[in-house]
Amino acid sequence: MSRVRLTVVTVLAGIAVLTACSSRSDGPNSASSKGDSDKPVTAPAAKPITKELAQADITQALLGDGETLPGWSLHGDKDVTDGEYCNSSDNDFTPAGWVRGGDSSYEYNGSTENMAFVHICLFDSVKSATKAYTTWKGTETSKQQAPKPPVGSESTLVINPGASEDTVYGFTRSGRANIRVKVEGGTGDDPSGAQAMLSATLKRLQQLQDGKSATVTAPDELAAAKP
Repeated sequence: MSRVRLTVVTVLAGIAVLTACSSRSDGPNSASSKGDSDKPVTAPAAKPITKELAQADITQALLGDGETLPGWSLHGDKDVTDGEYCNSSDNDFTPAGWVRGGDSSYEYNGSTENMAFVHICLFDSVKSATKAYTTWKGTETSKQQAPKPPVGSESTLVINPGASEDTVYGFTRSGRANIRVKVEGGTGDDPSGAQAMLSATLKRLQQLQDGKSATVTAPDELAAAKP
């Protein structure tokens, strides 16, 4: 065999080996890619609130006009929350470890016949926040359900607590922060609005903790939750 023919044969053999190796290595990867594409895409785990957020951060995290649910608008100004409002309605004292908080209220289509409310409460530790959260959400387990998807470190929706009708409460704890949302009137057993407000408020806190501006809105979260 001439030197030229030997060189050509050698090159062709090398190409065949590389092609075979490539086929073997691509097989599992291709199957893996197909398998991954069949799985639902999940959002990265939310960062818990661990920093000592300033009062200004808490105020900015509260939803404003155009950031809350459609048809709802701020009723008055965003307020600084007193400690006792971070406890259950049966307890009129400031819970242990409370640091600061903020709250806002909303009216529907210019009327105060139905209202919505958001409270943010910051604590000195996860332990203090967890204890306050457990008290805050109450014990009516038959009226409680878990949000889908979950919000924060732990979260609960309460449908028509106590003797109320057409009212939904949403509670979440993320690290050292607790958030409560209440939406009155016309909600029936649909908690999607309360959950959207809850999720948006937490994500705004997370943005501020990262040194960014609070830009997430309740309509954003409603749209993201649609199938």
